[in-house]
Amino acid sequence: MRAKILFGCYRTGDANDPETYVAAIAAILARYPEEVMTAVTHPATGLPSKKGWLPTVKEVADACDDAVEFSVQHQARLKRIREQMEARAREDRGEKPTLAQLKERFGENWGLTPAEKIKTPDEKTEENRMALEREQARVRAEYAEIGQTPPSKYALSPTALRVLAEQKTLRDEIVNRKREEQGT
Repeated sequence: MRAKILFGCYRTGDANDPETYVAAIAAILARYPEEVMTAVTHPATGLPSKKGWLPTVKEVADACDDAVEFSVQHQARLKRIREQMEARAREDRGEKPTLAQLKERFGENWGLTPAEKIKTPDEKTEENRMALEREQARVRAEYAEIGQTPPSKYALSPTALRVLAEQKTLRDEIVNRKREEQGT
C-alpha cells in the first residue's frame, strides 16, 4: 500500500520492467517498521517531496536507512531525557543512587577504560632479559656483517660507536669554536 502511495505521487514512470520495479520497492519497504515506511512515502515529507522523478531502489533503501537512524537517535534522546528527569526527581526527593545502581549504570570501572595490567617484577625481569638477548644478537650480527668479533658480551654496535664518535667530534668542534670566540 505504501509503495502504491509512493508511485501515485509521480507522473508516469519510465521503469524498464514496472512489475519488477514495484516488487523491488515493496520488498525494500517491507524490511522496515511501519513508521519508517510512512515517513519515506509520505507525500509532504518523504521522497515524493524531495525527488522529481521515480526514486531508484537504492534511493528508497537509503531514505529508509536515514529514517531508521533518525528514529534510533530520537528514541535514544528520549531515553536520556527520561533518565535525566527521573534522576532530577529522585534528587529533589533526597534519594541517592545505591552503589549497585551506580555499578549497573556505569559498569565495574565506572565507565573508564581499564588501565593496562601492571607487570610483576618477575614479568618485567623476563621481558628485560629477552630484550637484552635480542639486542645482543643484533649487535653480534652487525659485527659479523663487517667481519669482526664483538669485544665483549655487552659491546655497543659499530653503528652506535660511529654515532658516538660523530657526536664527540661535533661537541669538540663546538667547544673549540666557543674557546676561539672567547679568546678573540
